Amino acid sequence: MASPSSPGLTAPTVLVEPLAPTFAQRFGSFRQRYQVALDVLFFFAGFGFDVALLRRIDNTPLLVHQGIYLALAAGLILWDHELHVQGGEPGGLLGKLASVRLWALHFFLGTLLNAFLIFYFRASSGVSAFAFLVALAVVVVVNEAPRFRDRGPIVRVLLLSFSVTTYLAYLLPVVWGELRTWQYAVAVVMGAGATFALWRLSARLTHDPQWTFGRAVTPGLFLQGALLGLYLVGVIPPVPLSLRHIGIYSSVTPHKVDGRPHYTLEFQPAPAWQLWRLEDEVFVSPAGARAWAFVRIFAPARFRDEVAFAWEYDDADRGWTSRGSPFTTVLSGGNEEGYRTFAFATMGRPGRYRVRVLTTDGREIGRKSFTYVEGVPSTRRTQED
Repeated sequence: MASPSSPGLTAPTVLVEPLAPTFAQRFGSFRQRYQVALDVLFFFAGFGFDVALLRRIDNTPLLVHQGIYLALAAGLILWDHELHVQGGEPGGLLGKLASVRLWALHFFLGTLLNAFLIFYFRASSGVSAFAFLVALAVVVVVNEAPRFRDRGPIVRVLLLSFSVTTYLAYLLPVVWGELRTWQYAVAVVMGAGATFALWRLSARLTHDPQWTFGRAVTPGLFLQGALLGLYLVGVIPPVPLSLRHIGIYSSVTPHKVDGRPHYTLEFQPAPAWQLWRLEDEVFVSPAGARAWAFVRIFAPARFRDEVAFAWEYDDADRGWTSRGSPFTTVLSGGNEEGYRTFAFATMGRPGRYRVRVLTTDGREIGRKSFTYVEGVPSTRRTQED
């Protein structure tokens, strides 16, 4: 009998069926194939979740939660820099934790940036504030990009520096009960101080000669200077205040029901066939009549300050011109729907008018533009607020 190795004979072929991929393998393949789409989906899902939950800027658990995130982000930046200088990763359980440190860091920063964007959006008014929101939105989106995360510690320190200043910019008014310019200046100084302290601590722990003042601190100082400049020219929205409603009415009559303030608002409805027109875009009234601006402004609990109503007319030669001195009234906080207050102005010649609601330092909370037409309104309706 010939042996299996004899010439002219071949060994039998054994067919081995490939093992079916596991769920983890299939999910990994799916995630790799659609990584960009999944990143976008999870980003908007997380942002929508934040929009639904972030109701009040003065919520104490929220403020504590954000303060903890800032501390954790600072700690992770220090740890990441120390591991970078050492040139190696730890082993065991600590190594597993270290492998997700950058993901956790950008999760903390991303959550904070989402909150800042939402709060700024609620408080924004005007073109300059919109431009600031667009820039912040770009930072929020780019923070999720892998290339941005790979830029190194300088970018992370800048994000943390911005986050510290923004957090303090609305924490101080919430605690103080008033909104003042000096509070933002203090927030900027503390944000710059946090950047410097983080550099000093990291330099002492790692003894990295490349982590110099010019590389680690100077960019943060430029950022803080830019934020202060943007605040002083009115670009940064006036958080923690936000406008819930503003409208132009024919009359506003305050009264009380069961000891609680109510307001009867008389307005001129737009014609049913003009579906594109808001009810207060055109104000029809006889010469010398008053136009009433009624607002609801959210302010934190135990907040008491003042707001001003500035009325302006769109002059064909001079543009928007002031109509007298702004009217100042009290603003008190605590109401979820916003503190209700109002002001009026006597109409002059027909044309475009607007009313701007301002803080005590002149920053805009909101505005409303309308066209005044001299005449008698065809219909008027009332509503209770």
